[in-house]
Amino acid sequence: MMSGSRTITEDEERLDNVHVGDILREDFLIGSEIPVEDVAAGAGIAADEIIAIMDRRKDVDARIDLRLARYFGMSDGFFLKLQNHWDLAEVLRNEGAELDRIVQRAA
Repeated sequence: MMSGSRTITEDEERLDNVHVGDILREDFLIGSEIPVEDVAAGAGIAADEIIAIMDRRKDVDARIDLRLARYFGMSDGFFLKLQNHWDLAEVLRNEGAELDRIVQRAA
């Protein structure tokens, strides 16, 4: 039986933390067969920035989010929310034990 907790301590049991670049590549570019150069030109983002995001070497910021969201017809903040989710999951994976030792201050 599985507990309701989302915390998993065994590395081999962890699901991969899907980066926004993975979603951009797999769901928006490869799935639609849209060349990176077309996205870059249409969204006003340098192709090397898009490639760096897909390679997990660059994070999505507000500027990139708004440009990609407008280009793909998504809501403002869509890609930034994916980035924030990934960032939080990475910190929880890397610092979870330390975070669990923080004692909440009484009001």
